[in-house]
Amino acid sequence: MTWLAVRGGDTSSASTPAPGSNPALDNLEQLGPSSEPGVAEVGDEAPDFALATLDGSTVRLSDFRGKPVVLNFWASWCAPCRREFPLLRATAQDAHGRYVVLGVSTSDIRSDARSFVRDEHATWTNGFDADNGVAKSFGVIGKPQTFFIDARGRIAARIPAELTEDLLARNLAKITRAR
Repeated sequence: MTWLAVRGGDTSSASTPAPGSNPALDNLEQLGPSSEPGVAEVGDEAPDFALATLDGSTVRLSDFRGKPVVLNFWASWCAPCRREFPLLRATAQDAHGRYVVLGVSTSDIRSDARSFVRDEHATWTNGFDADNGVAKSFGVIGKPQTFFIDARGRIAARIPAELTEDLLARNLAKITRAR
């Protein structure tokens, strides 16, 4: 297994990357365990939560049990989050009931998050993590961060960086194949 270390903006990997590849992005799915006790890890059951949504209703992760979920933590002030939103919008439009895209705005101002979602034409459900409790239970420190959760509710992958089309496709395949 290859582990990725990120310190002070430097990324290094224990394996030699293929020519032309980006080892920092290629190995994001293989991060080692979190140092925080009680934080959800790849292979664990995703912690359930209930959040107020930006449109005023309530969303629970358990509402989607039986369907794969792309769970994206973001903030309106986060430049990489802003860059990946069009990719998430296209992903949500392509879901056709095979999976769910669920956003969680964290470390944000509700009115800013609501405006951003409206301006970006986000059609997927976005919860507002007012006290950052949901983010903490998933070990989210930086944003964006995306979790790929299978239909059984288990975390199949964690991407602690801006999604690329390739990262998204590889990890969607992990949670949508042979359900």
